[in-house]
Amino acid sequence: MDWLKLAGKAATLAALTLAAALPSSAGASGYVNNANGWAALTPEARIGFVQGLNDSLNYTFLDDTLVNALAKRGRTTCLAEQKITASRLSELITIAYRAPQNTNLAPPAVYILKMSDICRDYINRARQDFGLGPI
Repeated sequence: MDWLKLAGKAATLAALTLAAALPSSAGASGYVNNANGWAALTPEARIGFVQGLNDSLNYTFLDDTLVNALAKRGRTTCLAEQKITASRLSELITIAYRAPQNTNLAPPAVYILKMSDICRDYINRARQDFGLGPI
């Protein structure tokens, strides 16, 4: 069973690493693809952006894997219970972009990294409810 958990973690890490490794020039022109694009937005635009980002990344689809659906459930519960607003999420992404290793990441990647840290306990509880181990 431990090797299955390890394989799942490795697959998730590989996907995030691949997404993070894409150069900023791979992003579509005119879109927010990295720290520079994020910094160019007004504070109000960042809040609106992150609200849409949050809604799109946490909506559960019928074809989601159980692991993805449970992560979304954990993040949503975390946001509600911690009373994390779109304004706060915007601040967290802005702070995360100060780290040099994050400057070429797209906002969705930064969001997932930050939310995985902040909401790890909630995600793990959702996983535990279905008999899965922690992330």
